[in-house]
Amino acid sequence: MGNEICYNKLRSSVRKLTQAKMLVHPCFTDDTGIFLKVISYLRLKGEKHMNKPAILSAAQLECHLQAGHFDKVIELFEQLDAAYQLQQARLAALLDTVNEAICMIDEEDRVLVWNKQAEGLYGIKAQEIVEQPIDRFFSNLMISKAMKQHQLVTEEYHTPCPDTHVLINTRPILLEGRVVGGISAERDITDLVQLNQKLSQTNREVQSLKKTINKIHSQNDPFSAIYGRGKAIGDAVSMAKRVAATSVPVLLRGESGTGKELFAKAIHEASQVSGAFIAINCGAIPANLFESELFGYQPGAFTGADRKGKEGLLEKANGGTLLLDEVGDMPREMQVKLLRTLQEKCLYRVGGNKPIHVDFRVIAATHRNLEDMIRTGEFREDLYYRLNVVAISLPPLRERLDDLPELLRRGLQYYSALYNKNIIKVDPAVMAALVQYQWPGNIRELLNVLERLVILTDGETLEITELPQALFVSDNIKPAGNIQEANRLPVATAELEREIITRVLEEHNHNKALTAQKLGIPRSTLYYKMQKLGMLSIN
Repeated sequence: MGNEICYNKLRSSVRKLTQAKMLVHPCFTDDTGIFLKVISYLRLKGEKHMNKPAILSAAQLECHLQAGHFDKVIELFEQLDAAYQLQQARLAALLDTVNEAICMIDEEDRVLVWNKQAEGLYGIKAQEIVEQPIDRFFSNLMISKAMKQHQLVTEEYHTPCPDTHVLINTRPILLEGRVVGGISAERDITDLVQLNQKLSQTNREVQSLKKTINKIHSQNDPFSAIYGRGKAIGDAVSMAKRVAATSVPVLLRGESGTGKELFAKAIHEASQVSGAFIAINCGAIPANLFESELFGYQPGAFTGADRKGKEGLLEKANGGTLLLDEVGDMPREMQVKLLRTLQEKCLYRVGGNKPIHVDFRVIAATHRNLEDMIRTGEFREDLYYRLNVVAISLPPLRERLDDLPELLRRGLQYYSALYNKNIIKVDPAVMAALVQYQWPGNIRELLNVLERLVILTDGETLEITELPQALFVSDNIKPAGNIQEANRLPVATAELEREIITRVLEEHNHNKALTAQKLGIPRSTLYYKMQKLGMLSIN
């Protein structure tokens, strides 16, 4: 726009020259050099854009001027004018054809170009903004910043004004190494951003609804929170359900992280007792405080005691369930007192002589070998038989790898909803690493790894690059011992694929085209996988 104004002034001067052909040559003495430079520049520009040979050389043009051949000069100018008009028409067509909003400014931040897409995006007409400083209309100006800092910006997310979202490309305009302005092209992505926000909100609502449904379902079946279909975990759940309706003591045995407290809570909820569920970690209470914590104390029982006394954990469990977690770590002197409480169903507070009646269901849990501890004198045999009426062994994760796909899927669902992620695919290499790992920390360690993976994953696929290095240490990798062990990886991978395909099919009402699109695979590949997995019977 600014160049056009200068050009029009020059054209007006030449028109005046045309009307005054009787003027003698000396009239051009002072401006001839400047005039020659302008005409030569426009002529060369015309030559470049018209792809035509040079019309006249600068020397020839100067000769015409000195000889007073104004008709030749005017003819040249008209040819250049035609080339300029053609170039302007092409530029206008280009600006109105592209989908991006185009803005061009000069070195003083005045708007030179403002196309129709820019009008539609910002609701500002070209006649309102052209020749005006751009900062009168916008405050967050990336085009000015790029121009002044000599920066090139490519496909960068930008919010030029509230509720408008664009991807912007902008760069300075250079003329012979000098910045003479800036240009930007902005693609409107407002609808996409708003749609993504709505989808995210909808996803959060769906996940909330799923949690509500799962909560309702878990109220009907307290053991629904225990995942797995393998025989070992199935036998443990079956035994727990059978003893839940009774009041007999239960001893839960298993390594750390296998879910002993989860089993204890499920047994408590299934028993439908009215009292509370009280969990005591016998290894976390200092020996000198153990007695007062379990049995409570009378006012003034010892120095520093509460003047009102304190109710012990055993009293709080009255009418409910008491979990003695890590019972193997209980001090031996406390074992005899606990045994007496379980036998007589009464206790005495520290410093008190009044019996307090208590009746609760006791569940003990340990990862230690109590039989060896009895032989070494660390654990009382009589207390062992009191607690070990029904023993339930919980398998470590390395012995229930068939359950790994379901545990992985459940964990991904939970943490994806927690951190607002949309992870639907797992790199087979990830599954291979998970299957080969020995999982010394069991379910607790698996959940820790899954939470890390979800947090660090930016796309829709879990990648092996985000796995902790500990999973690749040779001491933690389980060697293949036989054919059955070696076949676990393909079985686990197939089970995971089945779980994911089934879930996405259900989410899209079994529309295979939408399912394939969601999974990021061709429909033919989806059919192939469903046939291979025996799923084509799914409607």
